[in-house]
This record gives sequence, C-alpha cells and structure tokens, in this order.
Amino acid sequence: MNKYLISKDSGQMQIPYEDYTLLMEKVNQVEHMRQVKASVVADLSGFLGGKSSVDAIAQKIEKAKATAPAPKPAPAPKAAPEEPKVSIEFAAAKPVKKEKPVEPIAPAKKTPAAARAMTEGVDVPPIKKDISIHFNKQDESGRLFSVFKQYYTCLNDTCGGTVRVTMKDGFCSLWNYDEWEEFAFIDVFEGNLRVAINPRYTDELKSLDFCEVPRLLSSRRNLVCVQIDDLNNTMLAVLVKAFEEVGLTAS
Repeated sequence: MNKYLISKDSGQMQIPYEDYTLLMEKVNQVEHMRQVKASVVADLSGFLGGKSSVDAIAQKIEKAKATAPAPKPAPAPKAAPEEPKVSIEFAAAKPVKKEKPVEPIAPAKKTPAAARAMTEGVDVPPIKKDISIHFNKQDESGRLFSVFKQYYTCLNDTCGGTVRVTMKDGFCSLWNYDEWEEFAFIDVFEGNLRVAINPRYTDELKSLDFCEVPRLLSSRRNLVCVQIDDLNNTMLAVLVKAFEEVGLTAS
C-alpha cells in the first residue's frame, strides 16, 4: 500500500514517483482524447458546411483509435476445476424366466345320457327326399317324420360324430358314419315309429313298449323292437350309446 506524505516546508502533499508517473499518463490520455474530440467536432462542422469529406473524418477517427493507449488485457479466467471421472458399470441383466404357456382347456366331452328334448339350428347331414316321401306315405299327417327328424338331429348333435340315414326295403338304417356301420333301424308300425336295436340294450328299454321284430330284419340280425310316438329321452340315450358302442359285440 502506497504512503502519502505532507511536506514540512510547504505543507503540500507528496506522493511516490511511480504514482506520479501513472497519474501523468492518465492526464496525457485525457488531453489526447480532448484534442481528438475537438478535431472530430471541427471536421463534422466542416462536413455540414461542405468543407470536409466523410472519408477524412473516418480517417481521423481510425488514427485516433490507433494512437490511443492500448487497454490492459483482462486477466484470463481461471480454468474450471476438472470434474472427476465417474466410472459407471452396469450389472449384467438377468435372463428373463419364461413362464410356461397356459394350455387351453379342452372342451368337455358331451355326455350321451344328457340328451336334449329338442335341438334347433344344428347343421346335420340332409335327409334324402325319398325317405321323407316314404314316411309321409305311411303317415299323411307328417307327425312321425317330424319325430324321426328330431331323433336324427339330436343324435348328430349329441353323439360327437356323424350320423347318417339310408333306406332299403322300407327300413331306415341309422349309421355311425365314421365307422360306417349300422346301429339301429326305424320304420312305421301301427301308427308309431318302430325302432330295432341290439338286444344288449333290452334292460335299458324295459320302460318302453316292445313289439315284434320284422321278419326281414330278424333274418339278418338279432334285434329287439320298441314302439315310440314322440321324442323319448330313454330311447335317445340308448341310441347314443349304441352309436358309441358300434362293433362292441356281434349282433
């Protein structure tokens, strides 16, 4: 820190020589700027009066910039401290355990005993026209053919396989189409439907009305016959069972 002294003789303030030279430099700078300003103002006045040119004024301004003391360079900014390097390690991803796919539940198998009284809209193999003509000749009201169609439709919907019907010698044969084997025969007898089937189902049919077996059928197979006039759950259940047990025993 500079010390300023007071002279004992004159009572005036005395300063160090270095401070004096700096002060004089600033005084000289101020004086130089005043001279440049006066010159520029004079030139501008002359330019406005038509005595000076724009180029001459610009040259003086540039000369003044060149002769002006250069400002001291600003101190360089301190470098920001280097950020520490962070090492990031990623843990190896664990393999995703695949869950066992859920197996679809198989549809429940239809129970033959759970026969429906009437089924509508079931896509079944068509009954040939000659069969409907045969039934309608035996029963002009068409009621017996309607009952027969109900059995045929219910069998196709309940058996889990395809049931087909053919006719020969006045008897309709019900077939297990997959095995291509007959399991029942139907015709009209005494105003009712007569169903001929294997004798092993005799005990299951004991609640129904038994009747004689047609001679033409009895000459070919061992059968028993019952009469029905409407859709009967017992008869339907036995027919479904006979369909499923095709080939179980020789007739």
